[in-house]
Amino acid sequence: MRPLVLGHRGYRAKFPENTGLAFREALAAGADGVECDLQKTRDGELVVIHDPRTGRVANADRDVHKSRLAELRALDFGKGERIPTLDELLRALPPDSWLDLELKDETITERDCAQIAAVLDCAFPRKRLMISSFDPRLLYPMRDRGFVVGLLVGEEVARRGLLALVATLIRLRPRYVNLPIDILSAFGAAKARRVVRVLRALGLSVLFWTVNTREEAAFAAPLAEIIVTDEVELVLAAVHGTRVPR
Repeated sequence: MRPLVLGHRGYRAKFPENTGLAFREALAAGADGVECDLQKTRDGELVVIHDPRTGRVANADRDVHKSRLAELRALDFGKGERIPTLDELLRALPPDSWLDLELKDETITERDCAQIAAVLDCAFPRKRLMISSFDPRLLYPMRDRGFVVGLLVGEEVARRGLLALVATLIRLRPRYVNLPIDILSAFGAAKARRVVRVLRALGLSVLFWTVNTREEAAFAAPLAEIIVTDEVELVLAAVHGTRVPR
C-alpha cells in the first residue's frame, strides 16, 4: 500500500508557503493532504505560519506573537495571499483530505491546547488529522484529548541518541514518529532502515519529511505511512512509478 503524500506547507516548491493558494494547489496536483504550522498572535488568534516572524515570507517583518491578526492580515505573503487562520484553513480543506498540523513552541503553549482542540473539532474530522511537534510538552495534552499525535525528530533529539528517543516515545506513546529524510544521508540506507525497524517493533508508524527527490521517495515509500514533500508532483510520480509532469 502506497504512503499518503502531503504537501509541505502546501505546494511549497511552486507557491507561497502556508497560504490558501499553496494548499489548494497541492490538493489540485494530487496530494492526499497538507502539512502546515501553527502560531499564535498577540490577540490570541491561531494562524498558519512556520516562523515566529513574517520577514522571510511576507513583504514586512513582524513578530507574530506581538502582532494582532489585523496587522498580519495587512501583509502580502506572496501573490497577494494573506495569512490564514486555523479555522479558515480547516473550512477550506475538502472533507476527504488529510492534515498534519505542527504546533510551534515559539508561540504555542500547553495552555493553548484546549482552544486548538475546540477549533479542530468544530471543522475537521479527527480520523484524517495528526498533531505534530518537536516539543513533547505540546503533544501530551492533545494525546490526552484523543488526538493522533506524531513526535517530530530533529537535530536536538538526534544528538541525544536513539535510547533517549526511545525513552521519550515510551512516555509519550505517539502514533507516529516523524523522521527527517536527512537520516538517509547521515546514517546510510542500511542503518536508517534499522532505525525504522526499531520504531516498528515499538508499534509506531513512520512519517518522513521533507522528501524532495526521486531517490528519497524511493527510499521512504516502502517504509513510511506518510511522506511530506515540497515537490508534490515529483514525489507523487515517484511513489506511483510514473513520469514527472512537465
